[in-house]
Amino acid sequence: MRSPVAHATPARPLAAKRIVLTRPSTQAGDFEDRVRTLGGEPVIAPAIAVVPPETWTIPDAALRRVGTYDWIAFTSANAVRALLERADAIGVPRDDLRSRQLAVVGPATAALVSTTLRSPDFVPAVHTAEALALELADVENARLLLPRGDLATDTLPNTLRGRGAFVDEIVVYQTVPGPGIPDIAAQLRHGDVDALLFASASAVRFVADAARTNTARWPVAVCLGPVTADAARAAGFEHVVVADGTSQNELIERTARWFMGAASDEGG
Repeated sequence: MRSPVAHATPARPLAAKRIVLTRPSTQAGDFEDRVRTLGGEPVIAPAIAVVPPETWTIPDAALRRVGTYDWIAFTSANAVRALLERADAIGVPRDDLRSRQLAVVGPATAALVSTTLRSPDFVPAVHTAEALALELADVENARLLLPRGDLATDTLPNTLRGRGAFVDEIVVYQTVPGPGIPDIAAQLRHGDVDALLFASASAVRFVADAARTNTARWPVAVCLGPVTADAARAAGFEHVVVADGTSQNELIERTARWFMGAASDEGG
């Protein structure tokens, strides 16, 4: 049941609002505690799940010759986890990866690389794959290994190739609809969601595909970064709010600002 109607206050801007996080539960962190502190009703309903690729043949071959690459470029924490788990599984020492130059798309990925390998050599000023491709220096004739998911766009590898780099793309995980999709669709049909928090474009698309018909009311979509926000607009969300940072806490803070009426800087 919905929480009783309550009035928002500066201390409790999410009063009586149902806030749905669409990330995998393993990445939820302290989401529930933070939303409750702000007066809201938190719901964790994973819209995506990460599973192994159909085959490891090509990734395994790349890992075994990782010493031939100048750079390894990571565009997500999922890519970091998947590549390292596979390297461990087939006996490729992590020191072989550490010896390469390491590029990452943003702070969250950089933090994971720092704890599992070492501090990255390059993080773009703007935390997008496009910025990484344009800002990475001395890529002409360089060999780059790009571990990625099956739904990643071609912008990064194509831009790097356009600058003269040799890029090997390897799919190290697949992104599929998560176990929370039926619950999200049902709540949307009944108009029981006030905000959907998205951290990836694939989560937006999976939710939209499942709930496109018979939805009573589309809630505000609060999106981590411009790529996710563009996906929400394309999916038909009327209100799209962009959290320009890279952390989940910024998603929650941006949601609170929205419900306190700070919609003049809405991203949609």
